[in-house]
Amino acid sequence: MKDHVAPPRLAQKLFDWFCADSAVEDLRGDIDELFYINSERMPLRKAKTKYWIHIFSLMTSYAVKKRKRPTHKQPSSFEYSMDMLKSYFVIATRSLAKHKFFTIINVLGLAIGMSISLLLIAMLINVSTYDEFHVNKDRIYRVISKTNIRNNWEFVCSPIPLAEKFKSEYGGTAEIVRIDKSLSAEAEFNGKELPLDGYFVDPNFLKVFTFPMVKGNIATVLSKPHSIIITQEAAERMFSAEDPIGKVIKMGTFGEFEVTGILKNLPKNSHMQFDILAPYALFEAIQRTQPISASVNPWTVLERSYIYLMVPEKNAETEPDHIETFMNQVAKEAYTEDMEVKATFELQALTRIVPGPEYVREIGITWEYTGFVIFGVLTLLILLPACFNYTNISISRALKRSKEIGLRKVVGGQRDQIFFQFIIETIIVTLLALGVSYLIFTVLRDEFTAMMVAAEFLDLNPTAFTLACFLAFAIFVGLVAGAVPALYFSKLNPIQALKSKSSSKVSIGSGFRKALVVGQFALSLGFIMGVGITVKQHIATLNYNFGFAQENILDVKLQGIDHNIFRNEFSKLSAVQNVSMSSNVLGVSGPASVWIQKPGEKDSTEVLQMSVDHNYIANLDLKLLAGKSFTDQQESKHDVIVNEEFLKQFKITSPADALDKTFTLAGSDGGRGEELRIIGVAKNFHYSDLRRPIQSFLFRYDASEFRYANLKITSNEMHSTISNLEAVWKTIGGEKKFEARFFDNEIEDAYSFYFSMIKLCGFLGFLAISISCLGLLGMVVYTSENRTKEIGVRKVMGASSTAIAVLLSKDYLKLMLIAAIIATPVTIFLFDIMLSGTQHYRIPIGALEIILSLLLMLILGVGTILSQTLKAAKANPVDTLRCE
Repeated sequence: MKDHVAPPRLAQKLFDWFCADSAVEDLRGDIDELFYINSERMPLRKAKTKYWIHIFSLMTSYAVKKRKRPTHKQPSSFEYSMDMLKSYFVIATRSLAKHKFFTIINVLGLAIGMSISLLLIAMLINVSTYDEFHVNKDRIYRVISKTNIRNNWEFVCSPIPLAEKFKSEYGGTAEIVRIDKSLSAEAEFNGKELPLDGYFVDPNFLKVFTFPMVKGNIATVLSKPHSIIITQEAAERMFSAEDPIGKVIKMGTFGEFEVTGILKNLPKNSHMQFDILAPYALFEAIQRTQPISASVNPWTVLERSYIYLMVPEKNAETEPDHIETFMNQVAKEAYTEDMEVKATFELQALTRIVPGPEYVREIGITWEYTGFVIFGVLTLLILLPACFNYTNISISRALKRSKEIGLRKVVGGQRDQIFFQFIIETIIVTLLALGVSYLIFTVLRDEFTAMMVAAEFLDLNPTAFTLACFLAFAIFVGLVAGAVPALYFSKLNPIQALKSKSSSKVSIGSGFRKALVVGQFALSLGFIMGVGITVKQHIATLNYNFGFAQENILDVKLQGIDHNIFRNEFSKLSAVQNVSMSSNVLGVSGPASVWIQKPGEKDSTEVLQMSVDHNYIANLDLKLLAGKSFTDQQESKHDVIVNEEFLKQFKITSPADALDKTFTLAGSDGGRGEELRIIGVAKNFHYSDLRRPIQSFLFRYDASEFRYANLKITSNEMHSTISNLEAVWKTIGGEKKFEARFFDNEIEDAYSFYFSMIKLCGFLGFLAISISCLGLLGMVVYTSENRTKEIGVRKVMGASSTAIAVLLSKDYLKLMLIAAIIATPVTIFLFDIMLSGTQHYRIPIGALEIILSLLLMLILGVGTILSQTLKAAKANPVDTLRCE
């Protein structure tokens, strides 16, 4: 044939397009061959014409139509009929029922591992719903202030002038809401008192945020300066069954307020939590009567005002960027180079507040990302070993199931079908484990929430969506836990499997299983050691010398009672040896801070302060190194008693040299230029908890700051003494509840976080060691079963039960020893870092808690091993030699 002779290309393409994917290659070949025959017998043009005729004739023929009909499609390996799925389910349940012991171990192990994961899932779902109820949630932002204060603190507060600049100079249509949360006082109505907390807010607060009203007009409810809105719950506590609208309540020094509206009870999933709302205009009026020092720049005051914005709907995507640009341009103008404090501003979306990053001076409830990351890591540390257990036991049983896999492959079973079969088996196990783990979850839920700081705002009761997530999580765990065994079994060589010969990968699997056992026991030992270390720290903290007396001192909340009346009445009781007054509970609550300047210097230094009376130093047995205490002759706010750290801060050589030296107050808290004179120097003591180092500190005598009375009690009948104290209180406190606690109990409660750590580490340690022992138990049982004949032969040859038990146990004991060698230094290192960040005055980690932790792990591990190896070693060789 000539090279240039070829059928018409267009006709060929038309035929191929018409026939599509039908198998017509033979038909096309026939007409192509006919074309070449015709091209030799007739002119080429005529041959091509006949080729077109043949193409059209063939396209309309029955042969092509038949081949184009949809035929039965061979199902792919991933298309499973219901019968096949049913078969997989039946085989899986039969296999699980046949090997009950290993099924129970796997279910319990996965259930324990999944239980804490259910807590995390429920918590994440609940926290993710925070502030979702606001209608305009996607358009609301709050202003974050990024400062150069200390370690570049980021405040959720903003300077008041920023809001004023925004209102007067920004040209957009965004709504701005100012909030101040200083509205906190004892509310009084008809002789009844109740502590209420709330905010001063702009009138558009209820327009921006969705807090529905039960009574009152949103447009006018905050129009009067002394109007107030109260929540339903607070109204019921304050007014009982009475209608609150129009009632007048007194809010401490803030004055009287008229109730003009009632808000529906706030949802728990709101980052703002308050009882009352009052107009921001009243807060501004109060500030005008109590101006801060002229030396304080209002742009540096970052602890009062919160600013929220709602951008217009039409510009919801671009407006936030414009606002940030405007605010930072204002910041460049406001914060000059000579100012020590500088700040920039950015917007944070309302839906990103909870959960979110950690900021200073949060307005309400917050759940930081860091806590969830730590909790997630702890969850994985418990869940992964449980999954490893399943993988470990499943792979170790490869020889038992190898013939089943080989037979399936010989009769046509494909690799992905075998993989899917074992995945279904694993998912059945995880679904069974889900039922058990849910029971554990319901038991742990209340205890877990009790450990949380904001437990009342956390709802872990599962919803339908939460239950669906639990189910999805169980299936996911089944896929993760079953992936490695399923891959392993699906790749088995059918010939070797039928001959009961392991593949070359068995040795790799053996090393992998040993590594899992080491990892599990290393993790368990880490948690056990964590409990021991934390217990030692807790005991040492409670026995620490704080530098003042704690025993037999009763702290009583004054609740607005005149301190002189309190002193006169309670001093009459024979059991009350001494009475002193204070603004804080020493060693428990954080004292306030002031800024002090040396005469003639511009720089100021932060000093912590506490207000006490003339009896306080002696009552708490504080040691004076020089000078004298306050006197009861005259109250003087200018006289102070400082600690040793104060002398170091201001480079004063000795306590005697400090007496009569004067300093000047500066800053917003007391910035009127008062002079302070040192009249005494106290030996260093821990005015706050041990998590913080001792800093510069001073005592002042300011009766207006007294919040607590400190009673020194001498009594052998404490119960009757407390009853007498309550009787005296009723005569001066009326219906107010007598709130009193012993000093040493308050100190103990201040360090309750250690007890929470003990419970957490103990619980996680219990879970980890339970999972490890279950996995070890399964491995030992399986090893004993596989070596049944060997044990029988050894006993016949004269081996003792003890020798056989040692033989079966030594490999596992080696693994536990390796785990101890790995876990001990790692745990010491991690806890040393953690303790250095949580407590300044910590106790070094000693050898005792490490040795006790090792002994406990060895006892549990060895007990688990010997429970099976001794049983196998004592078996009658006559019975064991008949095995199989």
